[in-house]
Amino acid sequence: MKERLLAQLKEFRQDDEAIWKYQAQEQRRQLEVLRKLGRSDEGFKASLAKAGINVQVLEEESAREAQQFRKAHEELGKIEPPPSRRGRKDPLLMQNVAALAGSHTWIFPPAWEGWGNAETCGLNLALGEVNIESHQTGDGWGLAAVAYGTQLCTLWFYYFPPRAGELLVEPHIDFQGNVAVSAHDHWYTSTHAELELKVHFDLFQHYWDGIETATVVDEHRHDSSAAYWVDDHRVMSKSLSVSANDIVWIKLTTSLYVVAHSSHAHVDCDFRTGANRRIRVEHIWVNLT
Repeated sequence: MKERLLAQLKEFRQDDEAIWKYQAQEQRRQLEVLRKLGRSDEGFKASLAKAGINVQVLEEESAREAQQFRKAHEELGKIEPPPSRRGRKDPLLMQNVAALAGSHTWIFPPAWEGWGNAETCGLNLALGEVNIESHQTGDGWGLAAVAYGTQLCTLWFYYFPPRAGELLVEPHIDFQGNVAVSAHDHWYTSTHAELELKVHFDLFQHYWDGIETATVVDEHRHDSSAAYWVDDHRVMSKSLSVSANDIVWIKLTTSLYVVAHSSHAHVDCDFRTGANRRIRVEHIWVNLT
């Protein structure tokens, strides 16, 4: 039995790695297409010079503003956690109550397995945590140079249905961390800053049921800034018709997508540093009818 389950997980990981490779190749291909079209800082500056514009003055002004803007962004990003709320659920207490009640409908960490496309996933299987951070600043005027990245971090849980029926699965996921996104556009730059943090949930018994996605952070800035603490608790829900005594895999993936286009764009987020920052699967509620 264990060998079969490990073989399934190996296949799932191979599938994920194939998708990561495809996505990375496609990003490089699209950037190369734009580069060949001549969308570069150097080409744009040459056009400005032909039009009689003093490019050196613009470059000096841009560098000075970028340095000042960076300092302002760093100040915005100095965010401390807010006071903790009373009445939060205690996972250990809930686990004890479930055990006393003889309930088999609560799944708590540790996770069975975990992997990601980046070492910065900071997976903690024992706590059911993903610990991620990203700090990106663009380069130049943003016609071609861009700092970007996508982190995909997955935790796996499982459940064995004792009988056939309709299975309802509800993971409870807590997000704690800080975000700072800034962009200061100019007529001569192409500036934007983006940050998307999502969680993706799927079930597998004999087939994948279909991914459900929840968006936690969605920032797209062109000439503005935002900085705040993320204190978010998400409850997702999926149902699946299941057969008896055959494993149901519960897949939870956190995706972090960031873009910083030009030296006047900065994207920072931290769901990793210290005990206050993390993404945690607190528990998964399972009901079989």
